Amino acid sequence: MKPLKLLLSLVLLLGFASCASVKPYERQYLDDAAMKLKSDTCGLYKGYVFSIREGSTPASGAKGSGGCGCN
Repeated sequence: MKPLKLLLSLVLLLGFASCASVKPYERQYLDDAAMKLKSDTCGLYKGYVFSIREGSTPASGAKGSGGCGCN
């Protein structure tokens, strides 16, 4: 029973040691788009593929002359 209490107290100590307050100048690194739980990278990619497949606009997003290839 004593090793179990020792192990439990060690886990609690390590758990509380990992809790720290974030300084204001460190928040910019935590507010990254890659760290968000729900990002819309899949939707952006689908929009990119759709714009290429439709042919009315080029892949770069610039205004084009048309989808048929004629000028």
